[in-house]
Amino acid sequence: MQNRIIVVVAAALAVTGLAACTARSDTQLASTASVTINGTDTGNHVVKCWQQEWYRTIAIGGDFAKATVAIDERTQPLSAMSVRLQNLGGFTGMYAKNDGGDATMSFSGDKFTITGTANGFKVDKPNEAASASFKIVATC
Repeated sequence: MQNRIIVVVAAALAVTGLAACTARSDTQLASTASVTINGTDTGNHVVKCWQQEWYRTIAIGGDFAKATVAIDERTQPLSAMSVRLQNLGGFTGMYAKNDGGDATMSFSGDKFTITGTANGFKVDKPNEAASASFKIVATC
């Protein structure tokens, strides 16, 4: 009888632990972003957001293909300070607010939308300068 109780308790703990892992996974998948480069959708990517004082950073993707957006939340409307793109849609490059590029940003609820042009290079032609239009929609 005592062995049955131990087995039932162990099984209940295993199910609870599995449910907890599943719940964490769902929460992580809820924060996603879509990235479009030159009109081509690169798919949905996992998002990590954090804020330090008045600056928010949105990190999108992984080690191989990613984007990083820095936002200045002191201004109204909010403005994108920089957008770094790495190997997304065959493009690697950057937009920076003070480098004469252009980008617009909107914010609604918990969704950020950033559009603009980045300067850099095509991954298949790294020695040739190129520019690309981008659109990022991220939920934080």
